[in-house]
Amino acid sequence: MRLTELSPVRRQQVSMLYHYASLDYLKGLQQRLHALMAFIDPTLDLTKLQQRANNGWSFLADFELSAATHIAKRAFEVYSITGANQCGRGLAEISLDWMTPDEQSDFETRFEQISLYAMNIDDTMDRSGQTTRWDDFSLALRRHEDPEALAQVPALRLRPDVTGRTGMVPVRTGVYLPIDDPHGTPQFCWTGSPAGELLECSTFNDLGLEAVAAVGRADLWVNDDSMHAFVQAHLNDPRLTCDPLFSRSTAKPKLAPSLVARNAFTNRPCDWIYVEQIRSRVIIRTKGGSS
Repeated sequence: MRLTELSPVRRQQVSMLYHYASLDYLKGLQQRLHALMAFIDPTLDLTKLQQRANNGWSFLADFELSAATHIAKRAFEVYSITGANQCGRGLAEISLDWMTPDEQSDFETRFEQISLYAMNIDDTMDRSGQTTRWDDFSLALRRHEDPEALAQVPALRLRPDVTGRTGMVPVRTGVYLPIDDPHGTPQFCWTGSPAGELLECSTFNDLGLEAVAAVGRADLWVNDDSMHAFVQAHLNDPRLTCDPLFSRSTAKPKLAPSLVARNAFTNRPCDWIYVEQIRSRVIIRTKGGSS
């Protein structure tokens, strides 16, 4: 069956990827980094007065600079993961004892929030695997945890004249959907160099298809009780029992969605279709009525 229209779930998924790939969202990361540096600057001044070392500042400065660089590259349709993971690894390898316990606790809370924000960009842009980091499960969780991602959803339309194949660089930057798979996860791809090529499609395997049929699209992944009931009906299913966390995951309903999700997906090459954002044109009228 070839894709001819967008279901509500598809519209939400596509809109989320456009949101996390947007320049405004990237600028939001930069603003959060500016705020973190403004918070830490007085602490740095105090450490100098008290002759405390200030290890880690360079990692934060590099992270802040990388955000500005990524913003500039967007003009050339170049996209990439953020410097959050690199900065986090650097900070983990040094001591933050130059901060007081209260300063360190406050800093770690702020940095964790920034890392979670940046992770949405990284999950959208990462090209290190066979497919992107997003799948149907992770997008469903983000949809419920981040309602702002769907606060302003532009109109969308399929473009059958703009298609591609796994392994190809797309002809237009934007979100693509698999043409022949109603459950395949969309991807954001781009034309700038280095290009974000179309990767394999993450989609349901047999277990995933059984789960969506039993639970229903609206409750899949997000209704713990329904997912738990599905697990209870498959307690002897080797597709679940082989999971290393199977025993622990069957007892608590809140663990059922992740148990199924770890075993519900497969990847495959496919043909893709471009989903275009249609932004309304804003008309400004003068007092005389002209525009």
